Amino acid sequence: MDFAKQLFKRVLQITLGFDNLFAKEIRDLFAPSYEAVDACYAAFDWLNEDADRAYSAQTLQRVRRIVDAWYQHLVGRRVAAMNPASGLYNEFKWELEESSTPALSAAHIRKLMQMTTTPREQLLVVALAGWGLRASEVAALHVSQFNRDVADDDVPYIAFENRKNGPGEVSVLFGLDILDARIDELASDETWTGYVFPSPQGETPHVTRDTIRNWFQTLAAEADLPEHIDGERPSPQLCRRFWYDTYT
Repeated sequence: MDFAKQLFKRVLQITLGFDNLFAKEIRDLFAPSYEAVDACYAAFDWLNEDADRAYSAQTLQRVRRIVDAWYQHLVGRRVAAMNPASGLYNEFKWELEESSTPALSAAHIRKLMQMTTTPREQLLVVALAGWGLRASEVAALHVSQFNRDVADDDVPYIAFENRKNGPGEVSVLFGLDILDARIDELASDETWTGYVFPSPQGETPHVTRDTIRNWFQTLAAEADLPEHIDGERPSPQLCRRFWYDTYT
């Protein structure tokens, strides 16, 4: 599960004091209703006030939407009698800053994929636009980071020991077939160490962030993408912005 899902689970654990969200005993946790409301607000105070975590306004708003939707689901299924998160929108008004980074459009991503001719190029586009990875994360991707053995109601994910907000996971909603094609392409080399973008020079086990950027910009030029999009050259960062807007 990805970072927001982990955070959602943590909020519910604090709110309910219970790990199994689908157990029958969950019904008893909503009586009396004011205690459920107090617990829900306490969980969001925990998110809002601890400066050490410093979650972005986008992340906080996303978790708020997920929690509200979850309780609406419980009310609709008659598991809960009321939604203790219904007042969160008035209580916690996180202001979003306008992003200075434009996003590629779906049409741009289609053009990029249509221009790819190798598993390496296809995986480059999928990792940037389909998984939302940073150029440095794409460069250092290793097969050991991919976790496919997940529960039926979950999706495979990529695990990171170190990201901007610490350890994290990124859901892989699609693209495993392209990853497998790239692995098949590399596996014939007995010296391959598991990096999906290994360095041909051998000085480092994988390519650099700049190499990923150069590969992407070459592909963008071949796909006849505009030279500038809202004042920015097409880049991996614009791909990540596409992923973020689409995933959100």
